[in-house]
Amino acid sequence: MNRRQHLLHLAGLAGSAAALGLPSWAWAQSMTMKLTATTSEDLGIDWLTAYKANIEAATQGKVKGQVYPASQLGTAQRTIEGVSMGTIEMAMNASGMYEGLDPRFGALAVPGVFDNIDHGLKLLADPETRKRLASIATGKGVEVLTTLIHSQCSIVSRKPVRKLSDLKGQKIRVPGSSILIAQLKQLGANPVSMSLGEVLPAFQNGTLDGVYSGTPIPSALKYFDVAKAQTLLPSTYIAIVGLVSPTFFKTTGALEPALRQAARKTDDEVAPRVNARVQEARVIWEKGGGEMIELSAADAKAYLDAVIPAAQKELTPAARQDYEALRAIGAKYRS
Repeated sequence: MNRRQHLLHLAGLAGSAAALGLPSWAWAQSMTMKLTATTSEDLGIDWLTAYKANIEAATQGKVKGQVYPASQLGTAQRTIEGVSMGTIEMAMNASGMYEGLDPRFGALAVPGVFDNIDHGLKLLADPETRKRLASIATGKGVEVLTTLIHSQCSIVSRKPVRKLSDLKGQKIRVPGSSILIAQLKQLGANPVSMSLGEVLPAFQNGTLDGVYSGTPIPSALKYFDVAKAQTLLPSTYIAIVGLVSPTFFKTTGALEPALRQAARKTDDEVAPRVNARVQEARVIWEKGGGEMIELSAADAKAYLDAVIPAAQKELTPAARQDYEALRAIGAKYRS
């Protein structure tokens, strides 16, 4: 029995339970949510692990979670397809990996949307933000269950990037985002779209000169064994998005509200960990012999002056509306 047949079978069981006057959870004895990410030992895994515990508690074990880190279920693209087809219940990835699914996700990748981590936490927790983001990719077989600020973006490179001109000609991995590709091209780099699970071998063999990611990722994956320089990108932050299968949620019947409430509970539990995760990653990076580089004030300004217009040009009209809305909502939390 394939996954779709299995879901139809469960739906039939639910209907039978209802016909017998049984509560809809009576048939849900061994439902499983496969929760996957391409990362390991980072905030995304923290969230999925906490969500597993929360859904099991909220459903009294009638829905169980299985966490698959480090691309165990395939590349980001494959797991996105899995969620849309109903073979995977939830995938957590950087927002840029979803732009092929719906260009509106690009609004999250424009520098300056988030001032810092605390600002990002408040912006993404705002009810208006959640409602807007939940409307993205509807009709594509997926649903945005959660969006989290992950960390500041950085570039790890063999040749240290101490000034913007150092980026020229370097082959830099980006997480599948046309917005990020446009930004790096504007800076003279050669961006390469690549899923995270494929990055380390390419970095080791010289196919890549550098890797663009959130700052905890290089520490978790020990990129300091390949390159020691990590350059922070000003006012540029990665948001990670948890996509869930709405088909699966519907088959859980009366348990669905509990699964959604568990997501909000998980958001509240994990949010205080964001800054701690970033600091832990920095300690690990430096203990591994790595260096954290910050651009000069002049280069930071030149960076933003270059990349923000480049990113805005890549936004579709709908994504531009999302971007403007996020900027307006974010103004409420800007000190």
